Amino acid sequence: MQKSFLRIAIVVVFLAAAGAMAGLPGCAATKASLPAAAEHSAAGSLNGGADAESLRRGRAIFVTECAACHRLFSPGDYSPDQWRGIIPRMVRRASLSAGQAADLELYLSFASRPGK
Repeated sequence: MQKSFLRIAIVVVFLAAAGAMAGLPGCAATKASLPAAAEHSAAGSLNGGADAESLRRGRAIFVTECAACHRLFSPGDYSPDQWRGIIPRMVRRASLSAGQAADLELYLSFASRPGK
């Protein structure tokens, strides 16, 4: 009786540990790990007419609208050019306005640049 209880307890602990490990964030970006507009502003990387408010709006769209349909990808998973190819397709699916699309593209372009 005690041996079977011990086996069951070991299996339960093993499954609980496996479940906890599976729940850890892996390759997917978490909302907290996404670069914020303030980081770009503080790093002096804003230029070309970009402003922190547009980046903030773009990040908010990314976190709310994009995550509504699929996991969040890290901006660095794709280059700015790749995002420019992806965004129009996703904007149509999410029914975003032109202004929202522009803010989203600006955010992802800035956040995906190497050495930002």
